[in-house]
Amino acid sequence: MMERIVILGKPDEQLENCLAEIADFQFIVSDSPDVMPDTAGVLITQQYAARHAAAAVQVLQKRSIPFAAVTSDASEENQAFLLESGISRLLFLPMSGVLLQKHLTALIGTPAVSELEAGFQLFSQIAESNLQRGAYVVREAEFTNIYRFVLRLQERMEKQAQLVIFSFRSRLNQKPEPGTLEEGFQIVQKCLRRGDIVCIYGAKILAIMMAANSGGGQSAADRIINTYHAYYCDSVFELQYEMHGIVPTAPPLHA
Repeated sequence: MMERIVILGKPDEQLENCLAEIADFQFIVSDSPDVMPDTAGVLITQQYAARHAAAAVQVLQKRSIPFAAVTSDASEENQAFLLESGISRLLFLPMSGVLLQKHLTALIGTPAVSELEAGFQLFSQIAESNLQRGAYVVREAEFTNIYRFVLRLQERMEKQAQLVIFSFRSRLNQKPEPGTLEEGFQIVQKCLRRGDIVCIYGAKILAIMMAANSGGGQSAADRIINTYHAYYCDSVFELQYEMHGIVPTAPPLHA
């Protein structure tokens, strides 16, 4: 599985040509910094930064996802603007695909062995602090690190794990009303096993089902959906989910 890089904003011709030369990453264009925890890194285009730089930086820093701005404007004024917005990594076009690939590899980094040890410590602290029945509850800021920890575990163990993304939908595409997300979260948390991880992540509920294959994950997620609709049968919002296997990514290019 290739590392996923999200590009915020529409790439210009220079960036598109550069990306076309790179086959070792999966590139996804988005208009929102609300990226999933399996995102290895984010490139912020000049067009996007001009309008949303500060807001994007706030979200990405909170989720511990590495990011950089990519721009063809190397003027001192623009560099000052990007740096003041909180973007400390600046990549200037034009550049070759080979060079951008090296920048991306450096951006996402190579996890050290100590990162796995730190993950065990974090997991242990979470287990000690969660006394309620059901899945362990973590803050949004912790979830990305937990996801990466589980991903590294998969490289050393043969057990499977699943990432399940729960979201709300209505016929009129309304945003969830206040309290709706929290009601759904209580159902998800209590229906999952001790040792699973759950978090409110933006406008979604994310869960990591440890040691679960796709069949077991689907059964658990279906049970959660049925339980939610039984409890809140009069709600205008429908709870739905998508599931992804958590599998190790390809090794870093310089490994």
